[in-house]
Amino acid sequence: MTRPEALSALLALLVAASPLAAQGRRRRHRPPPRATASRPVDLRLLRTERASAASAALAIPTMLPGVERCIEQARVVDPAALATIRRVDVVVNLTLGGRATAVTFDPPLLARGLSACLGDALLSWRQPGVTHPRASLYLALELRPR
Repeated sequence: MTRPEALSALLALLVAASPLAAQGRRRRHRPPPRATASRPVDLRLLRTERASAASAALAIPTMLPGVERCIEQARVVDPAALATIRRVDVVVNLTLGGRATAVTFDPPLLARGLSACLGDALLSWRQPGVTHPRASLYLALELRPR
């Protein structure tokens, strides 16, 4: 055996004995996709003014649990008023540090306690990264009927 052939044979043996090679040959088990429960609310970013849309999109999932909690509470307290609401446009005003300073709803929310609860939940907004002092986020809050 010539020297290059010996090196090639040795390399082939090492690769075949490697745990990575064995792992590559083995069929990997993938669990079935999880059935996601339908959420009572969908919070989508419509647009931003003087703020990063990518950063806002990252912050939205952190706001969803608080928003969902408010919707569920309103369904218990005032189901008739909540049944008339399908979509609400929300404007969140941000400070230089990315913290929410004001939240407005269009149309105004008439379900008892819903506007205060959602306002408190969205005032905990933290926008990562540098933000312009008068930045705003425009969100669509869509409620799904039960």
